[in-house]
Amino acid sequence: MSLHAQREKVKWRARRGLLELDLFFTRFLQNDLEALDAAQLDNLLDLLVCDDHELWAMLNGTKDCEVERWKSMVTLLKSRAPDCAGTI
Repeated sequence: MSLHAQREKVKWRARRGLLELDLFFTRFLQNDLEALDAAQLDNLLDLLVCDDHELWAMLNGTKDCEVERWKSMVTLLKSRAPDCAGTI
């Protein structure tokens, strides 16, 4: 799959039912999506399969990420949107 196709898939999967996640991913996608490599995009696509509440808990720090291959992506996501992660 091309990087363009991966990015488009991420954009689609990042549309969430939980407002906090929508706000979080809107900022991240606008600012950082183009910088992700293929491996990071794969990990993000995999992470975006999570339930909204579980994903939000990992991103706002109330739950630890238990899947090893997602940890670096969760850390990256949290570092790119710190103003949104803890306050929404």
